Amino acid sequence: MSELKQNGCFKEAVCIEAMRVFDSCSSQDCLEDLEISFSSQSDQARINCAKFIKCKCVEVINTTFQIDPVPFNKGFFTVDLTYTFKVDFEVYSDPSQNPCFVSGITTFNKKVILFGSDGNTKHFNSDEASQPVINGCCYTNLPRATVSVVDPICLDTKLINRCSPCSTCSCSSASDDADSASAQGCGKQVLVTIGMFAIVQLQRAVPILIPAYDYCVPQKECSTNTDSPCELFEKIKFPTSEFFPKSLESDEMPGAYCGNFSTEAKEENEAESNQS
Repeated sequence: MSELKQNGCFKEAVCIEAMRVFDSCSSQDCLEDLEISFSSQSDQARINCAKFIKCKCVEVINTTFQIDPVPFNKGFFTVDLTYTFKVDFEVYSDPSQNPCFVSGITTFNKKVILFGSDGNTKHFNSDEASQPVINGCCYTNLPRATVSVVDPICLDTKLINRCSPCSTCSCSSASDDADSASAQGCGKQVLVTIGMFAIVQLQRAVPILIPAYDYCVPQKECSTNTDSPCELFEKIKFPTSEFFPKSLESDEMPGAYCGNFSTEAKEENEAESNQS
């Protein structure tokens, strides 16, 4: 394998099937005032009795796709994305008391148009679990859509009344208040603003000819570690960067010149002393 790298030649040309990305786009979306829905009455009761709330965590728990060809634009497709977010809150019914934790769900829809090439063949394989779901008898060779997202950012949280405040709504008993609030139409609503980064791609499985150098033969043996816990701990490098984080202006670690100035620093100090 090393000889092949030194000579710069490959062993043979092989044909593989890979998912080729035909088109992609990046998005930076600020999703304003998304309404949060709560699955249980007890969680909604805590929200109804809340004086204020804090958003602690946002995550994308599911994404669904709907792909359709663009009329009169062969090879282009609309991709309808539906994101489902789970949002965790700290709920304060009294500022002097510890908060309780509730979780809610919200969704957001987005549509993009991408080039996905075209094809008139049906693609089958033995892995039935990976078979795409085709909507309609006319679309038999749709591309595959994928989306990559990073953890969303909760930018703002609002706690608003759905109607005029209810004078009979008290927080002495959350379960009783849930029934009384729903019966009288009294309750509160949570709106969140989420910042999200995503990359959407359209892919197709295509046969590609690539150079093959050799099989990937492991270069080391699997060894069983029999060291004692203390011996294993001593092999771990001291995490200096965890104690001394990098500054904004420089990549050097603070404290790197502690008691030992560089040559340039010494020359600058000597120049300043001569001027004075």
